[in-house]
Amino acid sequence: MSRSGVDIPRYALLGEDPTGSREELVHCETIAARSVRYDWNIPAHRHPALCQLLLVFEGQAAITLGSHGENPCVPFILIVPSGTVHAFRFEPGVSGFVLTLSNRLVQSLGQDALLRNLLGEPHIASISAMMADRLRAMGEQVLLASGHEPPRELLRRSLAEALLRIAAEECGQPARQHGDRLVTRFQALVEAHCRRERRLAFYAQGLCCTERTLTRRVGEALGVSPMDYLHQRLAVEATRLLRFTNASCADVADELSFEDPSYFSRWYRRMTGRRPSTISGRQRAGRGSS
Repeated sequence: MSRSGVDIPRYALLGEDPTGSREELVHCETIAARSVRYDWNIPAHRHPALCQLLLVFEGQAAITLGSHGENPCVPFILIVPSGTVHAFRFEPGVSGFVLTLSNRLVQSLGQDALLRNLLGEPHIASISAMMADRLRAMGEQVLLASGHEPPRELLRRSLAEALLRIAAEECGQPARQHGDRLVTRFQALVEAHCRRERRLAFYAQGLCCTERTLTRRVGEALGVSPMDYLHQRLAVEATRLLRFTNASCADVADELSFEDPSYFSRWYRRMTGRRPSTISGRQRAGRGSS
């Protein structure tokens, strides 16, 4: 990308005047909806007042962020903060969403360190197939909530924040920069099996190493033991189920293979400092109607 910064076009959404009156805090569309107009080749541009998150699930894409080019493997997440020069070349028919957030919304979300870290810097992150399925389902819900009526705007914002938190859980994993292939494979096993399998021996056997080696390598890369990492990941999953589904505390305990809901409640409080009932919408509603 050799053009100087002053020559790079500035848009609200691509092709729209950046000084126009777009008041949406959240806009969502499929990648195809706008890319097909440009023959799937999006030229270099930037958004002075908008941040974008791209979710690409299937198909090939060539991404340029500033002066850096990459051809990431799908599925992946792309974060484009406001003002970042970017360009895309998509394979026709690529599957994914573009979530656009106003700077006003990004600033309000920035009070949360998890979301601030997610949206603060341009980056590309590979995601697991399981996480891609969750994000695809959430993106479809945001898309269905399109419309300018205030109730739809409020719903769209709530759904977008839920999507961002799920994305932040995945992109915020510290081991994505550690470079240790064994630990990366351990993380993948945790993603696939943490709901059912809690034994260190299971993960060591799956990685063809001793429990001692796995403990040492994970400790060096992540600063925690393998079981601490697994339980932290499980706590994130429990929080997601409690906050964003209609599951009761007993439902979540069963989904995550805790034999005793009371033990799950004690475990969750030990992990997070909160009782699960304090963030379960279904549980709060039940108390209010009793």
